[in-house]
Amino acid sequence: MKKEWYFIIAALIFGVLFRLWFISLSPQPFGWDQYEYEMYAAKIFRHPWMMASHSYRSYPYPLLLALFYNVVGFGNHQAVFLLQAVMDSLVGLMIYVILRYGMKNKSTAWIGLLLYSINPFTAGYVGVLLAEVMTGFFITGTILLGMVFVKKANLVNGIMFGLFAGLAAETRNAAFLWTIVPIGLAALLVPFAKKKLAFISIVVGMFLTMVYPLVTNWRDYHELNVTTVDDFYAKEFFQGALIKTLPPFTYSYPAESVRMWMEYYSEYDPGRSRLERRQMAQKYYRKARDLISADPVDYLKVRFFKMWYVWQKENIFFYTEPGFERHRTLIYYGNAFLLTVAVFGLIFWPRLQPQRVSPFEAKFVRWSIIGTILYGTLAFSLTHAEYRLTIPFYPLLIAAAAVGIAALYNHVRNV
Repeated sequence: MKKEWYFIIAALIFGVLFRLWFISLSPQPFGWDQYEYEMYAAKIFRHPWMMASHSYRSYPYPLLLALFYNVVGFGNHQAVFLLQAVMDSLVGLMIYVILRYGMKNKSTAWIGLLLYSINPFTAGYVGVLLAEVMTGFFITGTILLGMVFVKKANLVNGIMFGLFAGLAAETRNAAFLWTIVPIGLAALLVPFAKKKLAFISIVVGMFLTMVYPLVTNWRDYHELNVTTVDDFYAKEFFQGALIKTLPPFTYSYPAESVRMWMEYYSEYDPGRSRLERRQMAQKYYRKARDLISADPVDYLKVRFFKMWYVWQKENIFFYTEPGFERHRTLIYYGNAFLLTVAVFGLIFWPRLQPQRVSPFEAKFVRWSIIGTILYGTLAFSLTHAEYRLTIPFYPLLIAAAAVGIAALYNHVRNV
């Protein structure tokens, strides 16, 4: 076991160094969403108690930036990239633990760790001030802690499970509904009647992540809201109805989108009331419904197209990528292969499980991954469906791909 941990530590160090080298291949420009996250971090950084609000950006990632800037100096992006490289490499360790102890399959766990260590899809987001790496960290941690909770449902495990699920949801508003997947599965696998306090502790853990927005939103916007006061779902529903595709490196958006951004966000209108925010959200729900009713058949066709489109990948780096046209086909088919192997792994998962594995833990992990893929497929088809939306789910996809590779190897060996 000691020797095994030496290899794990070596893989983690390699993962960090690989990510720092990889992002040096294509330094990304600073601006757009990154600027907004940094501006929110600046508000938190300047506040004496690190308590600041933002009408449409959620708090965990800017809070992490602000806390880290207190150590390394405000605006030290290279230090943030190092932090994100470490965080993303630790996701590989989580995958290892999930497969090693959830499946009791050492070879699959090693494949998962090594595959994640060199995966370019999440590594490309280490070099930008975006929340993808942090969201992936919390989503993977939620599945790991959910597995622990299913094995031993107690107060401590429940609080940690709820805490990570809540942080995933707060980091990315789209993950609020996603939390139904792991928590719902835990409720199906663990007898609620016998473990009521354990399930209450999950709620406590989630509530702790909501205290920050509850306090800051009430103080600044006079509104009790556990997330952003500007309705995230109205904005995305409208964007999803308006924008059919969003190819890589899109910098020019429809005029209706630009107009929506200019008038929608309360950050630009600090005096806006709660009623006015609701009216603004309703306005864009109506606009979305008008677009749908104008051609409902086309809307449905585009939803089905987006269910695949959101999982496509033609680029690794988000804002700019040298040689993109030369290698986009390789990336596209490489990603398609990863998706195929992941599906194969989810199908043949039970065959790789030793008999001694707890069926509840194994079922929780496998069905959490299946549920996550289905959630991303359905939920993101209603949005503008750009490629990066599914990046936080790639750790789970790679865990499934590791099982698929092991299953394929066993099949070839036995032929």
